[in-house]
Amino acid sequence: MKLSRRHFIQLSGLGLMAGPTLVTASPQTETPHQSESGVRRLRLVLKPESHHWFAPLGEPVGLWAFDRDVLRLRQGEPVEIEVENQLPDPSSVHWHGMRIDNPMDGVSGLTQEPIAPGERFIYRFTPQDAGTYWAHSHHKTYEQLARGLYLPLIVDEQEPVEVDRDLVLTLDDWRLNEARQFDTASLGAMHDWAHGGRTGNLLTVNRQLQPRFKVKGGERIRLRLLNTANARIMAVRLPDLPSWIWAKDGQPLTTPRGHSGPLLLAPAERYDLVVDIPAQAQGALAIQLQTDGAPIDLALLQIDGQIDGQIGQGERDEPQPLPANPLPQLADQPVDHRVQLDMTGGAMGGLRQAVYGGQTLSTRELVQNKQIWAFNGVVNMPEQPLLEVRSGDLVEVEMLNNTRWPHSLHLHGHHFQSDLARYNQGLWHDTVVMASGERTKIRFRADKPGSWLLHCHMIEHQAAGMVSWIRVRA
Repeated sequence: MKLSRRHFIQLSGLGLMAGPTLVTASPQTETPHQSESGVRRLRLVLKPESHHWFAPLGEPVGLWAFDRDVLRLRQGEPVEIEVENQLPDPSSVHWHGMRIDNPMDGVSGLTQEPIAPGERFIYRFTPQDAGTYWAHSHHKTYEQLARGLYLPLIVDEQEPVEVDRDLVLTLDDWRLNEARQFDTASLGAMHDWAHGGRTGNLLTVNRQLQPRFKVKGGERIRLRLLNTANARIMAVRLPDLPSWIWAKDGQPLTTPRGHSGPLLLAPAERYDLVVDIPAQAQGALAIQLQTDGAPIDLALLQIDGQIDGQIGQGERDEPQPLPANPLPQLADQPVDHRVQLDMTGGAMGGLRQAVYGGQTLSTRELVQNKQIWAFNGVVNMPEQPLLEVRSGDLVEVEMLNNTRWPHSLHLHGHHFQSDLARYNQGLWHDTVVMASGERTKIRFRADKPGSWLLHCHMIEHQAAGMVSWIRVRA
């Protein structure tokens, strides 16, 4: 779960790492291209890319990517997004956290056929919820996500939010080999799959090494944090500034909560925060990752003067809540469906046998098929759903982590509430992290009809068995 500072320094080559990048931090916008029907038309390309992380020596590092740094949509505005695959392998695009129609969910083999190399697919949906989301491959995800095939996705509120600056910080780790190239040889390594998942030895923010974001004294900043790593759980420490948590997984808090200390982000979790920069601030303020040694600087807020009228001004008022999204509410009424999800397996987990492909196999046989994790005694995608419900039904899933490892559980197409003590009660999630031995009850109201995945977003765990699905009928 933690990155050794020693390993990070070894990889950086004690001075051969590229210097910090200075970033002008401002919202990215799209030029609208609308048809007569009012639908916004966009195009995304999946392609190889290279990053010059090491200088003056070293070859560029080859990765995969979308053809832009961030995608910004607007709440309530319908879009058609044509995705062209210029990669050598098939792929798909999952719109993580978005409550959209099931055929647009982007899960290869469940909601669509993968997009073949050289082919295109048009995704059509209307963003219901404003907030911080992301798009990523959902085909051979353990490899394609590790190669960098993801994109921060911002859905802007219908009315502008009162902040001076909007920063998106996409956190990731990369596993590079001794030649400082992407480590393809370790993709699919069973040790990773059976333990904590694939973790890297190089950290980036927005695919950059320790970038510096220009800010001004006196500004109020919306800071969007997103963990896109395959498996690393990140404890992020912000500068000692007035800060509030504004939203979790895209969904606003009813009342912004004051924040201090490290903020834990499991893979796929997102937080929106409000951070006030004091008017007299100077120098660089570090956003850091806590490790088993000294903290590592992830990014720096570089003070570049003060905004007009802020010199000598006092603290601002506490932020107001963001506008609520139109989530299906959980009324105080009896639950329509209850089901238990028992997580077993993994290294030191004591799994003796499980059902795979309709057959009961021993642990040895499961490992021969690169499977080692189970939901309710079944590894990998079961033929029958975990449960079948109707749209509008109130559902409760009791999840038990009977393994030796943490897991980051993600439900497609829905947001839910959890009773885990590490989260404020009343938060909405599409992803939660569970430690070894923990249990939680999540509640959600079944939304759009279709087949929706429920899986561990420590992606190697999903590939090795931790995946199921629910069926929602109209």
